[in-house]
Amino acid sequence: MLNKKINTLVVLCSILAGSMLSSVANAHPRWVLPSHFTISKEGGDWLTFDVTASHGTFVMDKPAGSETAQIIMPDGRQERPDFVLRGKRRSVFDFFFSEEGTHRVQINNVPGYVTHYKAGKRDTVKRIRANKVERSNLLPEASRDISTTVMFTRAETYITVGKPSEKAFPLEGKFLELQPITKPADIVATEPVRFQFFFNGKAQTGVKAEITRDGTLYRNQQDQIDVVSDEQGFIEFTPEIAGRYILKASHTDKLADSPLADKMNANVHLTFEAILP
Repeated sequence: MLNKKINTLVVLCSILAGSMLSSVANAHPRWVLPSHFTISKEGGDWLTFDVTASHGTFVMDKPAGSETAQIIMPDGRQERPDFVLRGKRRSVFDFFFSEEGTHRVQINNVPGYVTHYKAGKRDTVKRIRANKVERSNLLPEASRDISTTVMFTRAETYITVGKPSEKAFPLEGKFLELQPITKPADIVATEPVRFQFFFNGKAQTGVKAEITRDGTLYRNQQDQIDVVSDEQGFIEFTPEIAGRYILKASHTDKLADSPLADKMNANVHLTFEAILP
């Protein structure tokens, strides 16, 4: 009986720890960083990927799982990673790339719902993890200014083997999406880069994005590039220095007919490199 109680406690603690780690990871920008972005070796090669959640540019911070990672192959089919490992500050997976063309590597989280409300004499803003259906049983009486947001983040990168291709670029038509106009393998320092944003399948204006180069720990300025998508969803920027970059884009919009949320906060976190000119 004692062993049974101990085992039950261990399971409950494991579940609680897992949910806490998930909450921490979702509070930080998640990104996936490959060991290389292009492969020219005949017959292909193994690449390894670091996955973490961090406010620092390519700083390992909070554990973010990579068990749900997908590799969109050059012909459009989906594959899963090999040798997935999870540590205290990052997770790692490997994959052997051999097929010629551009691959999209993505780790998209599950949509999460957060309800904000005010309660008490001081109008304190509080929050619970619940959608519009669930919140009715969880909100205290006399709650006011109630609003539920659904949050979704895409963490993506592109790997090119030999000659670039475009079949890994199709849209899903859900949430915020980025489509490379400049092929990822063709991003060169000092040359303009062009991407396009879509929201629920339609070109989206007003998407705010920030692009930051690796090495912020070793310089006094972020050297961040800030852009906003135009009326056709396009952004354009120029990476002046070769190296690894992260693009973090965010868009919030009202949801008129959703039974689960009043508005949406959607994000795209893309890692890429600018090669030497």
